[in-house]
Formats: sequence, C-alpha cells, structure tokens
Amino acid sequence: MAGQNKRGATRDVPLLDLRATFEPATLNVDKRTVDLVWTTGAAVLRGGLWSDPYYEELSLDPKHVRMERLQSGAAPLLNSHSSYDVSDVLGVVETASLGKKNGTATVRFAKGPVGDDVLAKVQDGILRNVSVGYRTYEMQQVKGGDGTIARFMATDWEPYEISLVPIGADAGAVTRSATGTTPCVFIQERAMENENPSPTTAPAVAPTTTAPATASSEQLRAVERAAETRAVERVLGIQRRGAALGQTAEQIQQAIASGESLAEFTARAVDERAAKDTLPLKPSGDVHIQGGEDRRDKLARGMGAWLIQRSGQQQLIAAGAEKAPHLVAKGDTDPGEFRGMTLVDMARASLEAANIRTAGMSRNDLVGKALTMRSAVASTSDFPNILENILYKVLLAQYAITPDTWKQFCKIGSVSDFRTNKRYRLGTFGSLSALNELGEFTNKSIPDAEKQSLTASTKGNIIGISRQAIINDDMGAFDTLAAMLGRAAALSQEVDVYALLAQNAGLGPTMTDGNTLFHASHNNLTTGAAIGSAAIDADRVAMGSQKDPSGNEVLALIPAVLVLPIGLGGTARQINNGQYDFDVTSKFQIPNRVGGLFKAIIDTPRITGTRRYLFADPGVAPTIEVAYVEGQAQPFMDQHLGFRTDGIEWKVRMDYGVAAIDFRGAVTNAGV
Repeated sequence: MAGQNKRGATRDVPLLDLRATFEPATLNVDKRTVDLVWTTGAAVLRGGLWSDPYYEELSLDPKHVRMERLQSGAAPLLNSHSSYDVSDVLGVVETASLGKKNGTATVRFAKGPVGDDVLAKVQDGILRNVSVGYRTYEMQQVKGGDGTIARFMATDWEPYEISLVPIGADAGAVTRSATGTTPCVFIQERAMENENPSPTTAPAVAPTTTAPATASSEQLRAVERAAETRAVERVLGIQRRGAALGQTAEQIQQAIASGESLAEFTARAVDERAAKDTLPLKPSGDVHIQGGEDRRDKLARGMGAWLIQRSGQQQLIAAGAEKAPHLVAKGDTDPGEFRGMTLVDMARASLEAANIRTAGMSRNDLVGKALTMRSAVASTSDFPNILENILYKVLLAQYAITPDTWKQFCKIGSVSDFRTNKRYRLGTFGSLSALNELGEFTNKSIPDAEKQSLTASTKGNIIGISRQAIINDDMGAFDTLAAMLGRAAALSQEVDVYALLAQNAGLGPTMTDGNTLFHASHNNLTTGAAIGSAAIDADRVAMGSQKDPSGNEVLALIPAVLVLPIGLGGTARQINNGQYDFDVTSKFQIPNRVGGLFKAIIDTPRITGTRRYLFADPGVAPTIEVAYVEGQAQPFMDQHLGFRTDGIEWKVRMDYGVAAIDFRGAVTNAGV
C-alpha cells in the first residue's frame, strides 16, 4: 500500500462486531443450512472510550479482506460471540464469499438438542438477528469527513466468526465481540477514490464536543454521543479510583454530582489517603531511623526459628521443603536473641515492638493484650501472626510429605468456582476421504462431544489454642494438631479417589450416559480371571481396542498403572518384572508377554477383594480428575481471634472436587 501518506501510531482497537442479516428463503431444513449477508461495508460510527469518534467503512476489495478463516470451512457459528466453551458453538460457516456490494455466507447448524432448538427458532422466524465478529489491522483516512468526525476505511481487516444474537447490534454502536484488542495502524490524509489513492489534506480527528453552527442532524448526534461517552468515562473513572483509594460511597457520589473532573478527584483522593496512612509518632517523640532489617521483621524471623526448634518440627519442615519447595520454605534456623523464650516472653516482645508498655502487666494480661491489641502500625499485634505462620508451615510440610498414590493415575485439574463444571471429550474426523474420479472434496461433519461434569466442594476443620495453653507454654497444644490437619488434608483426597472407584460394588460412579464408569457397554469390563500374564494381556487388549467418541479412530491406549488390593501386590510385581511368562510352570519357559508393561504398581489396603484396575497414563487419557478451585492445590488457613473461646482459632480448608471424566483410559477385572 505504497503512496504518500502520514502513518499514524499503532493503536489497540477492540474486537468488533457488526449487524448481519438472514436470508430466510434460503433455509434448508434437511441440510440444516441457511444463507446470510454478513457485511455491506456501510459506514459505522466508532471510537469513544479510547479515541475520538470516527466513521469506519469496511473495504470490500478482496485485497483488503483476510478471508482465510471464514472460507476455511471451520469458522464457528457462535452463541452471541461467546467463545469460552465448546457448548457455545452452534454450528459452522460452510462457505463464505465477498462481492462488490456485500459479503455472503452459508452456515450449518449442529445436530443435537441445542442445534435442533436453534434451527427450529430460525425456521419459525423467532431468531432473526445475526452479527459478525472481525478484527481491523489497518485504517486509512479517506475523503468524506465533515470537519467534525473523520472518516476511515479498513484496508486490512479479518472476519473470523458469525454469531446468532438475541438483539441485533445497532449499525452505529460499538460492541466488543470478545475480550481483547488488535493492534491497528491508522494512516491519515489519504484518499481512497476509485481505488487510485492520491495525497490529500484531510482534517485531523477533532476532539471537540461543540457542534458547528451549520451542523447536520448526523453531526449533532455524533457530538452528543462523544459527550455522553466522556461523561460515562468520568463517572466510571471516579467510581473505580474512589473505591481503590478508600473513598466512601457518599464521597464518590458527591464528587460525581458536583461536576468535579476525574483528574481533580484523583488528586484530592490521593492526598486524603496519604494523610490517613501517615503513621503517628511514638508518644515520647523518640523516633528511631533504622537501616537494614526492620525490628518487627527481625522479631518475626527469630521467634519463628525458635518456635520451630522448640516444637521439634525441624526435620518435618526440612523434609517438606525438599519434597515440595514450592509449598514449604526452609526459612532461617537461627533464633538469635529469642532463643529460650517462652510463649509469654514472645507475647511481651511483640507488644513492646508495637510500642506498648508492658511494665506491671500480669502474664494473663500480657497474653490477652498480645492476642487482641490493635494499632495504627498493624491490624493486630505480631504475636498471633507469628503463631499462624509457624502453624501453617508445619501444616504444609506434613501435607507435602504425606504419601499418596492417586496422583499416579489421576489428572490434576482446576475449576474457577463451585458450580457444575463441564468436561468435554471431542471425537475425531478419522482418516481423510479419498477423492472421486472428478477430484471433488467432500465435507465432513464436526463430531459431537461427550460431556461429563465435575463439582468442587469445601472440606475443612477448625483448631485453636487457648490463652491458658499459651500461659502454660504448651507447644504441643497446636503444632501437633497442625501436623495432624496437614496429614488429614492430604488423606482426604486419597480417600475420596478410592471412594469414587468403590461406588457400585467397585464399578465406579454412574456417568452421564446412565452406565457405571466400568460397564460392558463401555468395553472396559473384562471377564473375571485371576491375575496372570494371560489375564493382564487380555486387559491390555481391551484398553488398546477403545475408540474415540465418534467411533472413527482406534485410540491404541497402553496401560501404565496397575491398582489392586495390597495382597496381590507381590504377584503383580513378579508378573511385571519377570523375564519369563508367569503362567508357564513347566521347565519349558517362554518370554514374558507383559513384562515391564506397567510404570507403576499400586497395591493399597483401600481396595479389598480381588478386583484390579488398569489405567493409561493420565497425561494421555485421563479417567479420574481431581480439580482444585482456582488451582489452589494446598490447604488454606484463615485466622480468627476467638470469640467463642478465649484464644485464637485457625480454620483450615481445601476446595476441590473428584469425578470420573472418561471411561476409555481404564479397564477393570474382578479377578477370581
């Protein structure tokens, strides 16, 4: 796009959508298709929040439109521009073309309840509104500006999806079709007449909100919209910055009503916040300026080191840090001047570090004040926070070293909340189709997806330490409980996974198709046979013969983990590690047909009887998923100064869920 022009700065512009229209007469119910017009290139008023308003035209020149996505045969037909879940896909854009006056496309609706419902609403004329999502990469200023609102033409843009929407976008409205922006180059002062650009001097975008004396009705509307945009921007800015700077709701509302500008409000709110956050001097006026480590930091570090030594948990924390350094920090092991302190001594030192005089206080008063004192320096005194830090470190260390087995055959996932979260498994297209003698390519349907669900819940307990225990210097009152809770947090997941397997007499939970995880219709329930080389090989064949959800492709999965009762573990290892076939007892030996098949053999007392389970690598074909809310795969601790009890309480919880998400990566055999 050479020529004399003035290239403007690259701006991040929002992803946009534009009104499109159905052609109802083209609806083909049998083929589940309908035609639509997705663009006419008409001018639309854009801008506002990130720039001055301008008119945008979409060039229909094929050289200016990136049609690859829309013409690929795989561009999606979405539900209201939503692209966060596969359930948002209502169909596919089968074909798309660009003409001199408009762009047209043929879309096909997906099969299934959702697709059938949408198709019926289109046929009945209930769903009428369509919108196209697109990105702009380059805009060139063209003639036609009215002196107030500039006019730009998109000379490099890309449509990438078409959506059914409940309300059609107004032709002059900016609606973001997805979260995100696209870098776009704005080229000013260039004409686009008859596809033969020549230099011109077009007026720059004018940020005025005052209409000219001879303004047209469209100019007046544009000016009004620009003014409204700036007003909304001011109100939202005051609300956001006011909340961040600690302004009350009344102060924020008063600033909005008074007409105070965003800049004026921000400056005033920052000054007020700074005045609030200024720390008062000590009553004596004796101010000490220290370099290096702060006194309170030194206190927390030294007391923490001494508490760990006193509790006898150094080895536990060191083991936890070695196994899970992302969870447990070794920390400083030298208590320094705090060595030999009792819990009451630590309470006194915490108060004095906060400039609280302790002379004349009884042991009972010292501890009570240290647990409940509030000051301008800290929300509470350091004492309960130091106790909590050590408690949490012990808990995490025990959590990290508690042995578990479920991680070897389960997937570790994440969910965003406690609602029912869907887990989808898509089918495949299989192999490519052969061309007929005319060399024509044939369409392939998008395979339907299977859906399972997973719901997280909360598990936890409360532990506490009383004021009497602190006065009695009873370290065992809380560090032992912390270790026990850490172990309980780790074991709860182990227990839940095996409880899931134990449902329905060892056949696992009921899936969305109404069958148990292990079921004859799932082809993962083999004929009962005592463990041996031939029996394991039959289980292997059953797993390797599984097909994908669409039935187009054999998955050829390989068992990686064997889970079985503890009494069968020795035999299982003989079979897996033996050089010769376990089933042959005569002197004529043959090579072991399943030697080294399993990477891990888990024999556990949590499974009884003779039933065994074979799992594929969970990274390849997961069967069971343990998902943590927001990915927090460790216990969470919250502190509360006791109201029901005279002391401190700590709440420990874990937010997670366990569910079977697919049956193809596992096989079970009841044994004999």
